[in-house]
This record gives sequence, C-alpha cells and structure tokens, in this order.
Amino acid sequence: MKDILDKVNDLDIYTYCLGQFKVGKLMNSPLRSGDKNPSFGIFHSKTGGLLWKDLGTGECGNSLKFLKEYKGITTREELERELLRIVRRINPNTTVRTNTYDKPKGDTDIGIVRQPFTNIDKQYWKQFGIHIDTLKKFNVFSIKYFLCNSIVRSIYKENSPMYAYKVYDKFKIYRPLASKFTKWRTNLTNRHVQGLSELPKEGGDLLIITKSLKDVMCCYEMGFNAIAAASETVFIPEDILRSLRSKWKHIVILYDRDQTGMLKARQYSKQYKIDAFFINKKFKAKDLSDAVRDNGFSTMKNWLTKTLQKYD
Repeated sequence: MKDILDKVNDLDIYTYCLGQFKVGKLMNSPLRSGDKNPSFGIFHSKTGGLLWKDLGTGECGNSLKFLKEYKGITTREELERELLRIVRRINPNTTVRTNTYDKPKGDTDIGIVRQPFTNIDKQYWKQFGIHIDTLKKFNVFSIKYFLCNSIVRSIYKENSPMYAYKVYDKFKIYRPLASKFTKWRTNLTNRHVQGLSELPKEGGDLLIITKSLKDVMCCYEMGFNAIAAASETVFIPEDILRSLRSKWKHIVILYDRDQTGMLKARQYSKQYKIDAFFINKKFKAKDLSDAVRDNGFSTMKNWLTKTLQKYD
C-alpha cells in the first residue's frame, strides 16, 4: 500500500472522484444524493494535506476516507485496487509493487433485508412497463438496507429507493436515484449471467443479449427472451455461450446507444459473430428501458417486434 501512496497525492484522489473543483469552495455533497444546497468543501489542513467536511452530516476526514465513502469501499484490497486505478490514470506506464491477496476480486459478502414493494417502487418500475410479478420472477427485491461484510452500507429512503437483484447466490444492489458512483454495488462474477436461470430450458427461436437486468425484464414484458452479462464490460462466458447457441436458433446483442455500449457491442459482435443493434436514434434514448419511459411501452414493443422480424 505504501508503494502506491508514494505515487498519488490528495489532489489526485479528489480529482479522480470529482473532476475539477476549487479548494475552499462549497459544492453539493457528492456523498449524499439529493443535496440541493452546497454543503461540502475540501480545504487545506495545517499539515499541508487536503481534508474534506460535509456540513450536512458533520462528517470529515482525509482523502482516503473520502475515497472509501465515495466508492463504498469496505476492505483494504478494494482500497488498494482503487488507488492503483488512480495511479495508472495519472501515469499509464507506471509499475507499482502490490500485495497478493488470497481473497479474489468481487468476493465481498453482501447481505440484504427485504421489504414489501412500496408505492414508490411500483411507480418507479411502472414507467419502464415492468410489473411486480415480473420483478418477482427475476428475483428483484425492494430492500430496507444492505450490508457488505456485515457492515450496513446504505438504507432505503423515499427519495432514494433501493433494490437487490439476486443472481444464483450473489447480489447486485441498485440505487437508481443515487450518483453514478454509488448507484451499484455487486459481488457478481462473470458467470452470474442475469436472466439465465429464467430462460426456457429447451431454448427457442430468438435470444437477446442486453446489458442490464432492467432491459431483460423490459424484453420479457414485450414477449422476448433476454439475458445480461454481470456487467457491460464483460461478456457471456464462452462455455455458457456455446450451450446457448445449441438451444437458440438466433442470438442478437442489444447494448446501450452510447460510446461504451456501442464499442463493446461491436467488439463482441465481431468476436463471436453475433448480430448487434441499437435503439433507433429517433427515440432519443440510450437503452430499451429509457426508451419505454420516454416513448411509451406500445411504441417500443412495436419497434422491437418489427426490428426483429427478420429472425422469424
């Protein structure tokens, strides 16, 4: 850890998380969603470092504490990996000696406490055309709070609802209204393919590989079978893909219409010889669920059905 810390300073860490900012100037708290009044500041300490204080909660600390709070880091291994990312962003060619841990990446123990779906939950999922029965089918739960390694990390709030996707024996935590840095928490591995266990065992004519369980559920509501890899930056493991090819006549990729999604979709399309397509530009949405929200369920179902007709 010391070897890494020698190559990164407080300013590097804060800038990595926040982008450009002014020392001593208050901003909306990056640690709390929905903070409308600037109440968070970074300032010089008497010893020369940079400290932070959140006036809304009274919390304060150094850059390492901020990084852990901001990224939801709970272990030394996770902290070291995140610091390595910062060092490599500053200098991609740098070489850093690191410790070797027995515990593999992603092996965080996540626990949840479920609760009945609230009216807020029902309204949230309704905008994507997703019904409560579908959430239950795909093992999506509304949760009071979740724990990482037995430590409570976040609790459900009316202005920040929280859901758990259970994939086999692991969880993916989804906080849709939180910042992009705290929206997700997961211990899924690349073998935890979302929606795989809900597919018809015998296969069928058409299978869509999309980028999120939310889009998998949208597809299901429209009458299409779909799965999603554990994240957008990994694909379906090759042995699982081979098994799917033996059961499904056609497999296609539907990823986000954004830089990352289109790059990955085209990469996987070329590598695995699978057709890829994207939401039509006219819908002004990056993915299927957003397109349903912004254009209506029937409109998007008709578009998707027509787009996939050639695979009938």
